[in-house]
Amino acid sequence: MALPQVSIRIPAYNHERYITACLDSVLNDSYPNKELIIIDDGSTDGTAEVIRQWLEHNKPSFPVMFKARENRGLTKTINELVRACSGKYLVSLASDDFLLDGGIHTRVEYLEQHHNKWAVFADCIVVDEDNKLIYKSGLTELYSASLSKFLQEDDLLHEIINNWSVPGPVLMVRKDLYEHIGYYNEKFAIEDWDIYIRMASKKLLGFINYPVSAYRLHQHNTCRRKENFNWNHKQRLKIALCHLPGIPFKYKASMLRQIFISFYLSYIKRSLIE
Repeated sequence: MALPQVSIRIPAYNHERYITACLDSVLNDSYPNKELIIIDDGSTDGTAEVIRQWLEHNKPSFPVMFKARENRGLTKTINELVRACSGKYLVSLASDDFLLDGGIHTRVEYLEQHHNKWAVFADCIVVDEDNKLIYKSGLTELYSASLSKFLQEDDLLHEIINNWSVPGPVLMVRKDLYEHIGYYNEKFAIEDWDIYIRMASKKLLGFINYPVSAYRLHQHNTCRRKENFNWNHKQRLKIALCHLPGIPFKYKASMLRQIFISFYLSYIKRSLIE
């Protein structure tokens, strides 16, 4: 039986140093039925040209769509990518990260066997700017995730709310998911926490304790730069306030706690320091 098509979607931005490793991982992954969808979101370095040269040199046998355009921001770019995908399943991949071979097949197998789940996430390794291994588990070593809670349906949403600890390139979804829960909210600059809350709230999200990709740490990681600390927590505050009215009742206390923490870190602590 033919394996379902998987779309690998890559929002590329100012990663000329890393994009080749990212694209090579897609090319070298052994999953046979795939397509590659890339949008360069107005990079100011040579990222778009590196992509063009890579495509010309490698001439992938699988379908590829590449577009370079002006900057519109991450969430708008991701929504554009999602709508351009034709696969049954969609894989998220940042342009500074890369896939580990077997990770696509493992997630496809899970979703083919779990028809009640519309998405699945997994673990990743963590590497540095030179591809050297830093951590074997992004979930438990880079962050402090509880794998046992990820594996329990009733605990999964609590863990996502209370201890957000999922690095970017680990998610696979059914394309139909977005018609069911909506697309990425373009009012938010941080897209992943919001979509994970929506998926887990409806019990549509599963977890595999298996490394499917490599998350890269470098000095330009947006979410980890010190100057973005207040900005990150303001984004989390906006997301938490948005979800509070509609979240299942037993999770409201957890969300209220996150609202308080984010408000304190974004505003009160900053004013006390100043």
